[in-house]
Amino acid sequence: MADGTIDRVSVLYLIGQYPAINHSYLLAEVKHLRQLGLEVSVASVSPPDRPLEQLTSEERQEAARTFYVKSIPAAKAALLNLREFLGHPLRYLRGLMFAIRLGSSGLNRVIYRVAYFAEAILVGRYMRQCGVSHVHASFSATVALIVSRIFPVTMSFGVYGFGELHNPSESHLRQLIEGAIFVRSISRYGRSQLMLSSPRSEWSKLIYAPLGIDAAEFAPGAPRALSMPPRLLCVGRLAREKGQALLLEVVAALNAEGCPVHLRLVGDGPDRTWLELRAAELGIASNVQFAGRVDQDRLMTMYRETDAFVLSSMAEGIPMVLMEAMAMRIPCVAPRITGIPELIEHGVEGMLFAVADVQDLKEKIRNLLETPGLCEQIGRQARARVIRDYDAVRNSGCFAEVLTQSLKGLR
Repeated sequence: MADGTIDRVSVLYLIGQYPAINHSYLLAEVKHLRQLGLEVSVASVSPPDRPLEQLTSEERQEAARTFYVKSIPAAKAALLNLREFLGHPLRYLRGLMFAIRLGSSGLNRVIYRVAYFAEAILVGRYMRQCGVSHVHASFSATVALIVSRIFPVTMSFGVYGFGELHNPSESHLRQLIEGAIFVRSISRYGRSQLMLSSPRSEWSKLIYAPLGIDAAEFAPGAPRALSMPPRLLCVGRLAREKGQALLLEVVAALNAEGCPVHLRLVGDGPDRTWLELRAAELGIASNVQFAGRVDQDRLMTMYRETDAFVLSSMAEGIPMVLMEAMAMRIPCVAPRITGIPELIEHGVEGMLFAVADVQDLKEKIRNLLETPGLCEQIGRQARARVIRDYDAVRNSGCFAEVLTQSLKGLR
């Protein structure tokens, strides 16, 4: 890669949903890989997470060139499966039996795996049409594994955090690892968990390749005085593992101590109604705004209005929103779990608290809000850390090298 480009490599990115607000980093990575010279086609299992008119111009362009598996009408999907069976009956049946065995622990799971198998047929046919022989999966590794069992293609997949790691037996993580030519973890912690889910003979294919952001797109705003009351921002799916319930307790405790704050919760999910009721029970409904899902422009405005960014999660990978806030020099408070200490050194680029410890979280937030000089210092150091270690262009280049070398070894 001496001239800034790489040898010609073709790959299909198979993504669970694309484009999607929560996975905007995948769109950015696809763009960077193409700029480096890779031929990257994209297949998405599900259509975009918003109507086309709500997508950005870049997202609409990307959606127009993406193959959407679930957009194929059921009758056509059945016909394409029949054609594949008639053309390659033994290969088709071997793949079907493999998919069924993956789901042998229960009837419902068998049904899901048969559905994955039908999707895999569509993906494999699309790869054949594009002349692509390698699929790299994000949030769709099971489908990619089945594709590799039916068609003469190879597969790899990425692991991003809690979703892929919290129940390795149910997700068949060991089988996925054994079926891949490499597995990408965006954190060192994630790689260690992959090692626990696979035999030692597979460890060499477990690759640490972090994501990144374009810090220029998250330029910090002009310095400003602390808001009154101070504004806290938390971005993430409203779900139990994200720990927003603990953050509501912190807001209530700060109010009771004469240090009122205003909390914005950005995101949606199964816990929203419960959290809204809990905020009312704690008497802090007027202190908490449930903003729902917002686009990037609106989120940027919220970043600029924020005094401190807080994550209260009980499980994470390395959150991209944490990188974004750090790049904007917003002082951050996050739990000392999983991959987060790889991004933040406590007291240097942010404040880390003991996970699920409401008292510790409250003290870390209060310490920041009462120490403007510390906020400024941490903000500067946080942006410098992101630029140094989590630059999207540089890290995409490193991952492009992983793809190139892995696929070269198959030729």
